Amino acid sequence: MRYLINYYAAIFLPLISLYLINLNGLLNSEESAILLLTYALVYHPIVSGVRLVTLGAIKKSEFFLNFIPSWNIKHFGLLFFNIKENA
Repeated sequence: MRYLINYYAAIFLPLISLYLINLNGLLNSEESAILLLTYALVYHPIVSGVRLVTLGAIKKSEFFLNFIPSWNIKHFGLLFFNIKENA
């Protein structure tokens, strides 16, 4: 997941899939809400954490901090635009 395009695919393809499944009426609203919460609270922090560890922005021991909502906003530029932060 070192390349930015792979990160975008890993982040946005599940959302697009969920949208298309909902568009076709294959899920009810409760299932959609559960899947969206699972994406936001489990999947996205894991993918973002793996990218940050791979890039060396955080240590493996700090990986669990990604599950705190909005914690990785300080790494937004690095995650989405590959812009290194001033440390």
